[in-house]
Amino acid sequence: MNPTSPSSPDSPPLEPGQTVEWAAPTSTPPAIQELIDSTVAGNEVPIDRDARVEALTALEAAATPVAANGPVHYYAPAPDVPSIEHRKLSPNPLPQMPLLITLPHAEATTAQFSFSPQADQSRIIGNGVRELKEFFAFELPPTEQFTTIKNLAPGKLEKRDDAWHVVQKAGIALS
Repeated sequence: MNPTSPSSPDSPPLEPGQTVEWAAPTSTPPAIQELIDSTVAGNEVPIDRDARVEALTALEAAATPVAANGPVHYYAPAPDVPSIEHRKLSPNPLPQMPLLITLPHAEATTAQFSFSPQADQSRIIGNGVRELKEFFAFELPPTEQFTTIKNLAPGKLEKRDDAWHVVQKAGIALS
């Protein structure tokens, strides 16, 4: 058997542990050879600067999650003080975040807020709605037993010193 060529149907079968060496290819496709030659010669492929800038601008626009002029929604926990730091806001609705904050645009300094429809009502009710008292105005039902939280009126926030402060509490109904 020739060690530089693969076995053919006429050669004896390979034994366990026996190896076969393959011959190197005898030619390189012309397009690949052209790329190799230009790299070896130190030539670089020219890049159209305008096309590059246009492509980068398109990528940045696609990566921006929110339109600059449209409303922006954030979700947040309800701390035990009537303000919340901007860094604690999340663009993702999470069940433990009862605040839905809506800014008219990304750079706004005033916002509206309400009870988030994605919040886990049973967890918040189980906590005795204590976490809501600084952000929401509500009356406990006479029996103090309730199973749902419903939005009545939005509240208002104002941004100062990188924190959102309650200007007007949102109204909710407990039933």
